[in-house]
Amino acid sequence: MFEHKIDKLRTPDRVAQLEVQRVVHQCVAHCGFHHLLDVGTGSGLFAEAFAARGVQVIGVDPDPDMIVAARFYVPGMKFFVGTAEELPFADQSFEALFMGMVLHETDDPLLALQEARRVSIQLLAVLEWPFPGPGDPPPPARRFRVDEIQSFSRAAGFSTCAAHRLKQLVLYLVK
Repeated sequence: MFEHKIDKLRTPDRVAQLEVQRVVHQCVAHCGFHHLLDVGTGSGLFAEAFAARGVQVIGVDPDPDMIVAARFYVPGMKFFVGTAEELPFADQSFEALFMGMVLHETDDPLLALQEARRVSIQLLAVLEWPFPGPGDPPPPARRFRVDEIQSFSRAAGFSTCAAHRLKQLVLYLVK
């Protein structure tokens, strides 16, 4: 049933493309935190990596199959069904929030960032595809320019949004 979705999310090529360890290291090094919400957790790949660094993680995903998979791969961690635009948590419940390859999937990116601002205290980390440059093939999904994510971040109430270019992706650290 959900095995096909999971297989696709945890292939060695995809894990390498996402630069999981580098992303987690940059997030933790940039702003030391101990409690994180992983929004769009999928199979729990990033949740697992943050937990390995001593961070207490709760994951949320709109797909119930992904929640089942995350619980399988990361037993003992809490995972809930929920969307980025309507997080099922109280204001300022988490020191940090992580959205890995999620923002382009949301129906309302600004609302998703407003929700992130509502439930986070210190940091929002957003991992996304870069905006295609001249000569790049058409993107497989919606992509944002750096200035768009920075504008959404300001509109959501954050004061800073730093873009860090990785090999294939961009990590935005938003405060």
